[in-house]
Amino acid sequence: MFKRTTLSIILSGLLIAGSSYAKDAPKDQVIATVNGVKITTMDANLYLSSKRAAREPVNPAGLIPELINREVLKQEAIKQGVDKDPEFKQAMDIQRTNMLVNSVLAKQVDKVDLTDSALKKEYDDQISKSELKEYKARHILVKSEEDAKAIIKELKSNADFEKLAKEKSTGPSGPNGGDLGWFQADSMVPEFSAALKNMKKGDISQSPVKTQFGWHIIKLEDSRKITPPSFEESKDRLKTILANKAVQKYLEKLRSQAKVDIKQPEGSEKKSDK
Repeated sequence: MFKRTTLSIILSGLLIAGSSYAKDAPKDQVIATVNGVKITTMDANLYLSSKRAAREPVNPAGLIPELINREVLKQEAIKQGVDKDPEFKQAMDIQRTNMLVNSVLAKQVDKVDLTDSALKKEYDDQISKSELKEYKARHILVKSEEDAKAIIKELKSNADFEKLAKEKSTGPSGPNGGDLGWFQADSMVPEFSAALKNMKKGDISQSPVKTQFGWHIIKLEDSRKITPPSFEESKDRLKTILANKAVQKYLEKLRSQAKVDIKQPEGSEKKSDK
């Protein structure tokens, strides 16, 4: 027990020192052997990295037994010919592809300018494109244009919007009088948003608004300006946006340079990206 505990403490120190892959990190050292096969600190570091990437719990004290168990099972799987199984080979090929893809994309992300000046430029661009406004509205959703026009006619005769919504709306907000609460326009389907932006406080849509869900009658109850998150609050999101843009641009470049033939079902013409 003392030997295993002591070795675990030493191993933890080696892993912490070597996890950054610094030039002055300790050399790869053997921490155990299984049937003559060496398990090293590099093996342990790679295994720990994979667990952290998967957000799995890490227990340094139990790492050596875990690595030994994995090596025992690996050797047994090879003995049984699992590595020759077609399904296993296919799964390994998929894993290899995933690792290659992730590695080449990680290299591109590493090149992205994530300085404060670059982030601020993206922040200003995002703010300039954002509609810093929220709306409070109700709606009545029905299946046909005729039904919607009939409801608009009732509303023009001073019928109560909430009451009609409770009686006739097929949408989930119907029981609440069609109340949609506060929301930003782009959170709704485009047709609904477009109609809403052309309305003033207190307006009811004079024509039915058709969307993929049916026919809407909209009542705009109020609108207000909103304060966007500060630059400091947005930094993590901005880094993700810039990284995604770089990856997309890189992928588009590779696709433009590649000859891609998309196979169609028999009887259809073969299409190409070029």
